[in-house]
Amino acid sequence: MTKEEFEELLTRYKTGNCSEAEIEKINAWFERISNDKLALSGEEKEQVHKRMLHYIRHSLPSTIEVKRISSQRFLLFKIAAGLTLLALISYLLVHRAVVLPSQDLGSSPRSLDLVERKNATQYVVAIKLPDSSTVELKPNAEISYSKKWDGQTREVYLNGEAFFEVIKDSSRPFYVYGGAIVTKVLGTSFSVKASANSKSIEVSVHTGKVSVYEDPRKNRSSDHGNDASGVILTPNEKVEYFVQDKHWVTSLVEQPRSLPASNKAVDFVFSSTPVSEIVANIERAYSIDVIIESEASYDCTFTGDVSMMELYDMLDVICKSTGTNYEVKGTKILITGRGCE
Repeated sequence: MTKEEFEELLTRYKTGNCSEAEIEKINAWFERISNDKLALSGEEKEQVHKRMLHYIRHSLPSTIEVKRISSQRFLLFKIAAGLTLLALISYLLVHRAVVLPSQDLGSSPRSLDLVERKNATQYVVAIKLPDSSTVELKPNAEISYSKKWDGQTREVYLNGEAFFEVIKDSSRPFYVYGGAIVTKVLGTSFSVKASANSKSIEVSVHTGKVSVYEDPRKNRSSDHGNDASGVILTPNEKVEYFVQDKHWVTSLVEQPRSLPASNKAVDFVFSSTPVSEIVANIERAYSIDVIIESEASYDCTFTGDVSMMELYDMLDVICKSTGTNYEVKGTKILITGRGCE
């Protein structure tokens, strides 16, 4: 029966034009909707109760008229209250159906069957995740994740600082939810610093590539998996996200590290090697773009073993020897000066 048909039936009932079969149908319908089998929370029941009282108070006639209400009119008021109850319950159920998909993205991790770990020590604690990826949890940091990763994604919720070594799995992206941002990877190593109530959140990449974007659950203008609202990071790059301004600042990490595939013991022992070749070795070993401002510096040469040095110490020695200088510009290194002319 459609809504229009039912309203027509109620009108006929009110005017006394219903058949016995139609009256029985109305009575049976009211008994069904009065059955309290729906699992509502205490707050939802209170909401329904208040709205029903409001509706009934505005529907009932004055006190004098109540004394003269027939049993048929009284049933109409019961049905009206029942309709209100049905409408409110339908609203609550539809509302739940709309909210649940966003919860599947991790908006309420406490509702899942999670493992929760907090590092209450003063040392870094290593944790093995369900897919054999590992997390180095820094002091006072905490993470939570599902006991089993049987779905299409791997999700971790972080509060604090941690370093991740993620097993590559192209069919199941790895997500780290921290503060107001999400870090998405397929297989790489990176660190996230996302403390509760912090003014900024930081992500640094050691190997591989990661996508960092605003958490769509906390920012309505973003879509889950849409990288347009964030940045792409490659090795030795980091980004700082300022929560209040929703502003991204990318740069190099404080201490760039050579990639696992590089061989510093061979690649950074030089003998009258041109600066252009040294720069190519740096770019290959650290995945960092190095720009030489003056072409005159290309043919300057350097001799020495800098394989045991960190990148910036190495650049200090090479630049002093070749009459140049270097500075970090965002995610690139710029070598300036006239060189050995």
